Amino acid sequence: MKAVRVLTRLAFVRRQAPLLASRGAHDHAHDHHESHNPGPPVTYDYIPVPFQKYQTVYGELQSKFNMYLMISSALLVLSFGIAIADDVFILEAIRPPKSYRERKSH
Repeated sequence: MKAVRVLTRLAFVRRQAPLLASRGAHDHAHDHHESHNPGPPVTYDYIPVPFQKYQTVYGELQSKFNMYLMISSALLVLSFGIAIADDVFILEAIRPPKSYRERKSH
């Protein structure tokens, strides 16, 4: 039983040896983390060239964003209305107590 355990331990160490050797090859003294292959230099060739008039694109985008704003505002008001109707904020507990004459008797 001990022989099997020793053999499995040796096999494990043998499999891990290349990983340990490659880890030790890095320069940890200076902690350089820059890429070794940065790729091609970035130039202005990658910037898109506008092909439509500014005012046209601005108008289309602005109308779309205004619609998003209106819909999201309406949903916000609707969700607050539902929350108040369901008494999520427990408004009755926040208010000062009513006078004895204004209370309803059940």
